[in-house]
Amino acid sequence: MATTNAPTVRLERRDLLASFWRYFWSFQISWNYERMQALGFAYAMEPVLRKLFPNDADYEAALERHLVFFNTNPVVGAPLIIGSAIAMEEAGAPASAEGVKLALMGPLAGVGDTIIWALYNSIIFTIGASLALQQNILGPIFVIVMVAIPYTVARYRQFMWAYGQGRALATSLASGALERVTEGATVLGLIVIGGFIPSIVKIVTTWDYQQTLTVTGPKGAQAVTNKVPVQTQLDAILPFMLPVLLTAFVYWLLKRYNLNPLWAIAVVFVFGLIVGWLGWFAPALPTPPAAA
Repeated sequence: MATTNAPTVRLERRDLLASFWRYFWSFQISWNYERMQALGFAYAMEPVLRKLFPNDADYEAALERHLVFFNTNPVVGAPLIIGSAIAMEEAGAPASAEGVKLALMGPLAGVGDTIIWALYNSIIFTIGASLALQQNILGPIFVIVMVAIPYTVARYRQFMWAYGQGRALATSLASGALERVTEGATVLGLIVIGGFIPSIVKIVTTWDYQQTLTVTGPKGAQAVTNKVPVQTQLDAILPFMLPVLLTAFVYWLLKRYNLNPLWAIAVVFVFGLIVGWLGWFAPALPTPPAAA
């Protein structure tokens, strides 16, 4: 491999924007099982590398450096690392660029996956699904707006901030801070999603039991037998206990057996068919007939 000389030119804003938009539109398109996001990373770096290294040998060596295995969260993580790598290539420190990529792609993947997939997306899509279940057209519109705009702004700000930080990025994002952010986001996400369980998961039991009471009246003591719905008693003790238990059961399946979500959906589907056919459970209690 040819020895890469230090770049002698400076990047302009249009160079950074060319790299950013390449990352924005095509970062995941070339994802593969061999190097995952490496092609997308190299494609985003190509405009700035072409300007920094006019010599073909230096340019090819620089591009080859960024074709190594790479994988992190595409929304929170990737723009930070790309922006920082550009700054370090411009400063003539390719070894630092490689080191930052290697050091940060794992921790930022954990933070990004927690914040974006587990927390933000879960909240946004749950709200959208709740509106859609009410036949409200704002459901899909809400999801599109709340994904497209924040994702674009977050990526752009990360990219430009990381370019300004350069090689100091690894110090700014110390591993201890990343762990605290991940833990806090996980706890917050579980709390928020837990609050949506009653509005999304609809399940009640149709069982009832006989309750015999002794009533004293003018004719003396009489035994009166009433049917008491089990669901009414459950609601008095712990409202929405069954939806929470069903959600916890699915979560246990996913964690205990590393079950694919599609299989978890199939299990719930079959369970619903069986208990619904038996008449044990239903989405809601039947409404008693109106008195004549």
